[in-house]
Amino acid sequence: MIRHVLVVTAFCAATGCSSSASEPKVVDETPATPSVTPDAFAGVWRSTTPSLEFVGLSVYSKSSEQGVLAARLTFSGVAWEGAGRIDGDSLVASMTPSAGTTPASVIVARALDARTLQVRMRWTAGTATDLRLTFVRND
Repeated sequence: MIRHVLVVTAFCAATGCSSSASEPKVVDETPATPSVTPDAFAGVWRSTTPSLEFVGLSVYSKSSEQGVLAARLTFSGVAWEGAGRIDGDSLVASMTPSAGTTPASVIVARALDARTLQVRMRWTAGTATDLRLTFVRND
């Protein structure tokens, strides 16, 4: 959101300071797209994807870094932990197995509504197909 405001401010300053005053100024009156807040993702989630109902996801604000959300995905007794930021309408987080040291996957979570998340887990090695899950709020 801040980046968007900076780009708009720079554009307005450049337009206002241009040397050509004879051309009419065009005002863009399209409404700004609403940004997704961390509240759309924060919370405890449970999977409703058939045969993967045992998968859980927890998302919370990371107090040590502003604008960063921490995520913990658990399934089959394995926990994946990571952190990421909101990019457009999605949370994008690099995930590492709890025993690992390097990220092995990236999750992209998109809020379908206030109680539903659609998550795609992409493996960084590109060897496996993406895992697609649907979660509902558990809290």
